[in-house]
Amino acid sequence: MNKCFKKYKDAHIGERCFIVANGPSLRETNLDLIADEVTIGMNKISLVYSKTKWLPTYYFFTSTNVNNKVWGDSWTKSVRESIGNEVTTSFISSKFRKRIDPNNKYKINWFDSMSETKPTLSGDLDKSCFPTKITERIDKSGTSVNVALQMAYWFGFSEICFVGADLGFVEDHGSTNDPNHFDPSYRADMPRPYKVNNQMRNVHSLALQYFKKRGTKVYNASVKTVLDTYPIIDLESYLKGKLVYRDDDLKRAKAFWDKPPQYEKVEL
Repeated sequence: MNKCFKKYKDAHIGERCFIVANGPSLRETNLDLIADEVTIGMNKISLVYSKTKWLPTYYFFTSTNVNNKVWGDSWTKSVRESIGNEVTTSFISSKFRKRIDPNNKYKINWFDSMSETKPTLSGDLDKSCFPTKITERIDKSGTSVNVALQMAYWFGFSEICFVGADLGFVEDHGSTNDPNHFDPSYRADMPRPYKVNNQMRNVHSLALQYFKKRGTKVYNASVKTVLDTYPIIDLESYLKGKLVYRDDDLKRAKAFWDKPPQYEKVEL
């Protein structure tokens, strides 16, 4: 059971949140603009803290990268920098408790039930990859963004906006010049980018069906992105209360793919 999520059920009805992903375009995103917004951060997002006054409202961690023999220490250090912020409420899978906080130094909401339903070799996902009752189970399915989407659904946000959700991953094996994330020192293994790109896009397409049924609006305000599941919008205009659609960017994003999203036309 994941009792730590119980009190957050529909805690943000009528509100919006920003999910801050870790793509390269985050380098070109002024996070100070969302410093006063409700936000969800993840993974090595602390690498950006020195460049902005922004800190996440919520932070979560579900990655085995902390156990990597080469870059595990840098990941652990980064996680601790995020969970050490008093303004941030943190949620972490208990399977990483011994690695991250063996002496109970930090204030962390630990959750015990996390599945990771594996995608097919082409990146297709079973619809069970988006559990809507995360007090019973939360699912990662190869991407932390899936966890963020389930949290946002459970928390009851009426609008969700992504930044740094780029996709377009290329092959990399934990190099010190990481091309797939916002900081070259990030370090993560990306052996099969075609599969990963498709599975991440399919995670978004699956989640969107649940958000549509609820009436939740979801936008992508990433500066450079091939994620075409949601309308691509201008961030600054959105924050001023105006929706400015970046139709040319959406057209370019759609041209990146060789097939439609798995759940684009599926009713759940």
